[in-house]
Amino acid sequence: MMRLALPLLLAAATAACSPASAPGDAAAAAPVAHTFAFFAADPDSRDPRIIDWVAGDCSEVALARVSRMPADDAVLKPDIVVEFGDDGSERRRWLKPYSAEILAIQGDDLYFGASPGGAKGPFRTSPAGEVVLATPLSTGLSERAELMSCPDTLPSFPDMSLVVCYAAQDAGGRPLNLAWDAGCP
Repeated sequence: MMRLALPLLLAAATAACSPASAPGDAAAAAPVAHTFAFFAADPDSRDPRIIDWVAGDCSEVALARVSRMPADDAVLKPDIVVEFGDDGSERRRWLKPYSAEILAIQGDDLYFGASPGGAKGPFRTSPAGEVVLATPLSTGLSERAELMSCPDTLPSFPDMSLVVCYAAQDAGGRPLNLAWDAGCP
């Protein structure tokens, strides 16, 4: 009996220490998809990420399941948020779902709330587009932001007439100049 138990014990120990069974590997391999609202370039699109349509302020918007904010996407069009310098140069850019409230900026991350018909949140996204469920921050960025003049141009926005700019603060109190989509595309 002892001769059989030792090989089984060694096999079990080897399997438990193998890289394939390390905690978190499955999560890293398959990012979680969340449901958000986006403008869609083509309302007749058969994009498999689109699961439904809901009424928006300008038109119907697509409810889509994504694990990242869709940058340079042919179908899904996220809202753009840009931090810009006093000289009008773009410093950072984030993408967020249609009409999702900007809750806070902490470090390089933008925190946003739910979009119409989408998952509740709050969520956190980086300039690279990763999206994760976030711990709520009670910084009230939008409540303390003050409307300001926008630069004449910002490269991320082809039509500056659809953009609003605010002087705001990040979660640590650092001043920020922010611009984001405010109109219908």
